[in-house]
Amino acid sequence: MRVPVSIVAILLGALCVATAIAAPVSLSVSPTTVRAGHLVKIKGSADGCRIGNTVYILSRAFVHTHQFAGVPAVLAKVRAGGSFGTTTTIPRSRRAARYVVTARCGGGNLGVTAHLRVIR
Repeated sequence: MRVPVSIVAILLGALCVATAIAAPVSLSVSPTTVRAGHLVKIKGSADGCRIGNTVYILSRAFVHTHQFAGVPAVLAKVRAGGSFGTTTTIPRSRRAARYVVTARCGGGNLGVTAHLRVIR
């Protein structure tokens, strides 16, 4: 059985487009070292999360306005391409330490982490 070259070309083209659209999963904080009481920017990409979905960004460094499973969270909406971002102020009372930052979307963990060092 011989497959026409045009069908193979169409299938390969569709695969390339699908690969280009899917953004890798990522999570970052800036700055990575922040003084308690100051602002931190959080951004990332959540492949598989629909536009408008809420990403829960979790860390014990954050203010306890929102939470997931008892861990403080900040929320961000998924934009085109799966990207998300937000800012938050680290509470002045937060002790100096290195904190893990994770994210969840659509009922599952994104599987990536970032680290944030809080200083006094």
